[in-house]
Amino acid sequence: MPVPSDLHVDRALSNISIEFRNAADAYVASMVLPKVPVKFESDKYYEYDKGNRFQIPTIKRAPKSAFARGDWAITTQTYSAEEYGWEELIDDRERENADDPIAPDRDSTEVATDIVLIAYEQRVVDLVTSTANITQNTTLSGTSQWSDFANSDPFTDVRTGIDTIQKATGVRPNALAMGYEVWNKLQDHPDLLERVKYTQRGLITREIVAAAFDLEEIHVSRALKNTAKEGQTVSLGYMWGKDALLYFKQRTPGIKRVSLGYTFQVRDLKVERYREEPRKSDVVRVTHLVDEKLVAAACGYLIKAAVA
Repeated sequence: MPVPSDLHVDRALSNISIEFRNAADAYVASMVLPKVPVKFESDKYYEYDKGNRFQIPTIKRAPKSAFARGDWAITTQTYSAEEYGWEELIDDRERENADDPIAPDRDSTEVATDIVLIAYEQRVVDLVTSTANITQNTTLSGTSQWSDFANSDPFTDVRTGIDTIQKATGVRPNALAMGYEVWNKLQDHPDLLERVKYTQRGLITREIVAAAFDLEEIHVSRALKNTAKEGQTVSLGYMWGKDALLYFKQRTPGIKRVSLGYTFQVRDLKVERYREEPRKSDVVRVTHLVDEKLVAAACGYLIKAAVA
C-alpha cells in the first residue's frame, strides 16, 4: 500500500502565499501634511504678516483730519522638492521559472512602492514629532501619561494644546494624529469612556473620540518599521512611537489659507521599467518628487510620550 507521500510531489501552492507589509491605511503622512500639486521642483509662496489682522490701532477720526491708514506686509517662503525612489531587479530566469502565485513584475512593483511609501511616512514622522520643529509642545511623564488611567487627564492636555494654537494663530486645531500605542491606551481611558458611554452601542470609534475632543478628525498610524540592522533578526516597531500631534490643517489648500504644513508634490508615485541587458534583467523603478514642509508650525502642538 503506497503512503501519501508517494502519491504527491510537494510544490508551492498556487492559491496562497504569505507576505508581510503595511496596509495602505496604516500610513497617515498625507493626512498630516496634505499633498499640494506644484509645477516646479522649487518655487516660492507668499506668507502674510501674522500681525496684520490682529492689530488694534487707533482709528478714531477728528473732524477735518485724515483717516488712519496703514499697509499690510508680505514675505516669500520657498520649497524645494527632492526625488525619492527604489529599484527592483527582475532576472529573466526568475520570471521564466516563477511558479504561481509568484509574479515577479507585480511583486517587484509592490515592494518598491512599499519602500517609497514607508520612507515618506518616516520623513513626516521625523518632521512633526521633533520638538525642534514643533516648538509648542509638552512632554508627559509618570502619572500625567495617558496610560495612568487613575491620574492622567487627556482632555485637559488636549484643551491646553487647542488653547495654545488658538492664541498663536487665531485658528482652532481640527485634527489629532497619534501612533497606535497611544490610541490603544486612549480608547480605554476612563475619562473618555465616561463621556461616550451613551453613544450608539457604546462603540469606541475614531469619529466618536474626535467628537469627544471637539475635533473633526483623528488619525492613527499603525505603520511598522524594522528597527534591526540589515542582516539581523527582524524587529518591528511602530513608526509614530508614543507621541500625539494636535494640529490644524486645510481640507482644501488654497490662497490665504493657513495650515500646519503641506507635501509639495511635483510628481506622485511613478512606476518605470527599463532593460539592463548585461544583467539579463528588467528593472522596475518607483519614484516620487516631493518636499514635506511645515509652513505654519504654530498650527501644531506636540504631546511627547503621551503614554508610557
